[in-house]
Amino acid sequence: MHAYRFPAAPTSLARRVGILLGGCWLSVAAQTTDETPAEFGPARAWDAAVGYMVTNGPSSPGSASRTTTLQPGLALRWGRVSLSSRGAFSVRGAEAARGGGLRVELAQGDRLRAGLGLRLDSGRRESDSPELRGTGDVRRTLRMRLSVSYRLDEGWRLRSLNTVDALGRGGGAEGELQLVRDKVLSPRLGVQGAVSLGWGDRRHLQSYFGIDPEQARRSGYPVTAMSAGLRDVSITAGWRHALEARWTVFGGAGVTRLIGQAAASPLVRERQGWNLSAGLVYRF
Repeated sequence: MHAYRFPAAPTSLARRVGILLGGCWLSVAAQTTDETPAEFGPARAWDAAVGYMVTNGPSSPGSASRTTTLQPGLALRWGRVSLSSRGAFSVRGAEAARGGGLRVELAQGDRLRAGLGLRLDSGRRESDSPELRGTGDVRRTLRMRLSVSYRLDEGWRLRSLNTVDALGRGGGAEGELQLVRDKVLSPRLGVQGAVSLGWGDRRHLQSYFGIDPEQARRSGYPVTAMSAGLRDVSITAGWRHALEARWTVFGGAGVTRLIGQAAASPLVRERQGWNLSAGLVYRF
């Protein structure tokens, strides 16, 4: 039996694009100083990179269980068009995008950059963590993403990432606003820190944190309805070190705290979760 979902108003692709554009704030360029680590260098007509990445974090937002994954990575860029499996595998001249995917650069100014793209959203499986038993799966879909960034002074960036479920499979719209600080410590070493505020519309928060009547019957959780609002705040830090012209190692850590309705969801066991990541990239 398929799990009951709260009915959603019919949403056309044009309306989804409107939601995406309307939810966008100013944000930042990928390179924020005149100095850049050797791994970046001047952009060419094309670039490519391969590598792998190890991550450890909560099995799902708010879960008390953790998962460690090892994933290969690939990134390609030709002119203004780029494709990457993860944001960590971005190449020269392409702004990193959380979750990777296809990206077309709309603006590439010294301060203002903007890009429109698509990425695969794997959704969520009931088997991802014990807390989700009886809640069913969130279907995988394609997300349309708009990112806009603005470079401030002294290495600061203001950046927004906003996505909408392009196929209307229940993922809704979500995004985050980030304040980022970049610092080049040497020609080969760069570090970065960021503070982010995340949000979601009613459909997104209902899919990931709400409980509908059918889910309540199967799981034993109380019926929990969500509305649009803030979702979480996070602090992250990362570093990248160019071993030589082509090889780069990187790592990072972050803490995310669920807030508002998301934090009060019966699915949440830990309001605050942390994650670690590390990887190796070879650039052609």
